[in-house]
Amino acid sequence: MMKRIITPVNVIFLFWGFVLLTFSESYPQYTRYYLYASILIIFPVMVINLTKQRKEDKQNGTIKFQSAIFKMFIVAVLLAIGYLLTRQNYL
Repeated sequence: MMKRIITPVNVIFLFWGFVLLTFSESYPQYTRYYLYASILIIFPVMVINLTKQRKEDKQNGTIKFQSAIFKMFIVAVLLAIGYLLTRQNYL
């Protein structure tokens, strides 16, 4: 059970969160740039992972790629709804 929880990806996300907390407490003016850099780092990793899933889907006949795309669409819709609900300037 513990092997499935402690994975390299989870450790990386935990470290990323601690660094984000440190930046936002110590240097709040750089938090935005840290998040921009995070997007620039995560995007190529995401593309590489999706290409691997697509190749695996073609070889094994699975639907991991399709389910990953659907998950991204759902998260994008939830982020858009959250943005619209928390927007401060309504006019």
